[in-house]
Amino acid sequence: MIRKTSAMVEAGILAAIAIVMALISMYVPVLGAFVNFVWPLPIVICGCRHGLKWSVMTLLVATIIVAMIISPINAFFLAAIFGLLGLILGECMRRHLPPMKLMLYGSIGAVVALVLNIVLSFLVLGIDPIEMMFSSFHQSLEQLAVYYREHGMGEDEIKKIIDGYAEMLRMMRIIMPGAFLMCAPLMAFVNYICAKKILTKLGEAFEDFPAFTMLQVPGWVLWPYAASLLAVTYFYQTQQLDTWMYTLSVNVQTVCSFVLVMQGIVLLYWFVDTHKKPRWWANIGLILLFAVPIFSQIMVYVGAFDIVFDFRKIRPQRLRR
Repeated sequence: MIRKTSAMVEAGILAAIAIVMALISMYVPVLGAFVNFVWPLPIVICGCRHGLKWSVMTLLVATIIVAMIISPINAFFLAAIFGLLGLILGECMRRHLPPMKLMLYGSIGAVVALVLNIVLSFLVLGIDPIEMMFSSFHQSLEQLAVYYREHGMGEDEIKKIIDGYAEMLRMMRIIMPGAFLMCAPLMAFVNYICAKKILTKLGEAFEDFPAFTMLQVPGWVLWPYAASLLAVTYFYQTQQLDTWMYTLSVNVQTVCSFVLVMQGIVLLYWFVDTHKKPRWWANIGLILLFAVPIFSQIMVYVGAFDIVFDFRKIRPQRLRR
């Protein structure tokens, strides 16, 4: 009875924290973006400490009160996208699954939550969140053109800039499925690390991730990457850019490139550590990854070469022959 009362009190406190986090994410512009990303934390902590039943109750209470205070739509999106991730991570951490398996289940949960959110938006709310997002982007482009025009910029120059942004938006729309797949493990990782730090202070113990410099990407990633690269080149040269095969190829290439970049970053830090160089050398490479577009493509090739030649000599011998 005492344990049940303790779980109820803690679940209530965590639900209140989730409600406060929802208010911050809604009304505090910069901080709100990060708080929104880690909104599942109270659900994760409750699930790890008291089980799935209490984490579900925490999620339901938080969702209902957020719906009353802010709006049902905001509550719906929070519960659909982040709530499911919180439930899965909480249960995985309660069972003390190995970190890599936990990341796999959490990533799958995040992908399912994102897809579920879009499907339910269509069926329940009758809206297309992706179309709404891109419509707002295009309206921003129109306002940007007006701003340039008011400041005396020539029409040819304005058209060139706006066309460039429009092409970027077109590519963003194409790679949206791949972006979901890349965002899912990031969401799971950030929430797991934050929850682990909090729960460790509360007396829980969890297995550590393998050393970062020893992480390795499965060798088979090179096959879909090479196939997608050839397919994208073919469809681009034949101007078949409106087909679903082109969209699929671009998304496969995007996801595989992201994985190979991660492999390249691992190799970069391994090289710095094994040669006793300052860590800031590798940190500069990480900054260049975001500052210089060509550097990300270089890291793709670095990651691919590491898979083929196994510079760290950590892959099974049969894969290196």
